[in-house]
Amino acid sequence: MDMRAAIDASVALQKPIEDAGFIGRLRELVAMLGTASALAKKAGISQSGLHRYLSGGEPTRKVLIALAEAGGVNLDWLMTGKGPVNSRQAPGADSLTRVNLYTPPEPVNDTVIPSPSGILTGVAFCRNWLGRHGLDAKSLNAATIRGNSMDPTIRNGDNILIDMGSREILDGEIYAIRDGETLMIKRLQRQLGGRVRMISDNALYPVIDAPMADLDVVGKVVWRGSLL
Repeated sequence: MDMRAAIDASVALQKPIEDAGFIGRLRELVAMLGTASALAKKAGISQSGLHRYLSGGEPTRKVLIALAEAGGVNLDWLMTGKGPVNSRQAPGADSLTRVNLYTPPEPVNDTVIPSPSGILTGVAFCRNWLGRHGLDAKSLNAATIRGNSMDPTIRNGDNILIDMGSREILDGEIYAIRDGETLMIKRLQRQLGGRVRMISDNALYPVIDAPMADLDVVGKVVWRGSLL
């Protein structure tokens, strides 16, 4: 059955879209594409329209088809949560993988997130998307940013992915650095004499210099996702 036939059959059977479940699946699509704006652009819909659906608005048949095609997911799964997620996978196959998510219980110091002992839940990512970018879910950790020292690159409330297998410092890249019981997110730059400069993208924050040997680099920040 092609995609349009599937939606027509679903509507004919008057299968309702469960708001809470649908919103959750729509948020998974946002995660797969990276940002809400990326999903809206690929689906050919307005960003304001997508935010309306994320807030509980009911999309039309045409929009549902566009969203499913943009995310490469099964239309029935998007509407009802039933069946395989990926429209091209065999029934029962799993195209999503879970990445551990670390979030603070309350806002803390700027761009600081709790250490791995603070794990609460996880975020689903598309296996194919991770593979295309050379990422392995087993070496990834997700985190939620608090503060604005990395504005505009990473903003307060953004989710990030940290590749724990990439700890070698490359000039100009962003890394998670363990500082006691917390992690700091900073852009690193090698200096003469075995020192490293920790830079905040927000010019209001001072640059910090430290000996490279003293840095506990947890991993490289490889992805940032947020709602506009």
